[in-house]
Amino acid sequence: MTVFRRCALTAVPFGVATAAYIGVFLASYDRLPGRIATHFSGGGGADGFTSRTAALWFGSGLLVGLGLLFTVLVLMSKESPGGRLTAAVGAGTAVTLGYPLVLTVLVNTDVQDPAEVRLPMWHMAVLLLAGAATATLAWWRTSGGPRSAPARPSPALLLTEGEAAAWSRTIISRALLIPAGVVTLSGLFAVTFGPWQAGLLPLLLGLTCAPFAGVRVTVDRRGVSVASTVLPRPRLALPLRSIVSASSVQVNAMGDFGGWGYRIRPNRRGVVLRSGEALSVRTAGGREYVVTVDDSTTAAALLNGLVNRHAEGA
Repeated sequence: MTVFRRCALTAVPFGVATAAYIGVFLASYDRLPGRIATHFSGGGGADGFTSRTAALWFGSGLLVGLGLLFTVLVLMSKESPGGRLTAAVGAGTAVTLGYPLVLTVLVNTDVQDPAEVRLPMWHMAVLLLAGAATATLAWWRTSGGPRSAPARPSPALLLTEGEAAAWSRTIISRALLIPAGVVTLSGLFAVTFGPWQAGLLPLLLGLTCAPFAGVRVTVDRRGVSVASTVLPRPRLALPLRSIVSASSVQVNAMGDFGGWGYRIRPNRRGVVLRSGEALSVRTAGGREYVVTVDDSTTAAALLNGLVNRHAEGA
């Protein structure tokens, strides 16, 4: 029931926003100029224009596409706590997009010259407040879902004094690699065949994300390190002296962390490249670090053995 409620609270605001935008647009279609003002400067004056047909298709497509995206993400997260945040963000996004789209149609209605259209900037405060209020309401109307059981530390691998041991695995995420490749190619295409300014941002974003779609996780006498398989920096390093215990856990990328990549949650950090098996490391400061990687049981056992040996020798 919780999943259904979260999906409904995500999809309904987008459905209402889409219906309102299309309804107002079609009702005012014959009263709109051929090109309508769709972008406004900080002073409220129009500085960007789009044809009526393109504006209708773009606005409705954006709302429908994002509505489907957020609903699928909520459905994928199932009843985990991360789904609650995704549902709230989705509902708030529907309002913060739907409000200005409908308002743009209204301010262009019965206007002869779209360059004369003005949109007072106080509407920005209204849409942000409305979006925040909607997100808060969606958060309140959904339960937090069942809490995952706390992970139990894995058995420690017995290590004698002076014995050397190390463990290392590489994981590559298609969930990050494929989108990064698509974004990079789209940016390269725009830079080559269109205005280079339009393609610069996606090109840089894709090139930045692609190296971190694959990481190498290493456990040795120094502790735990996680680094890109391509770039030496940045890297996550947890010194052995700061580690209390380690365990193998199961994680849901969307449900537990709200997505993929380097994730930050209260008292929890994660290098999450997929759902499934992960190494969980707890530090003396009370924080948990989670890294999705295969054979995490062996990594946790070795790390516990290294921690125990370090504590005995201290």
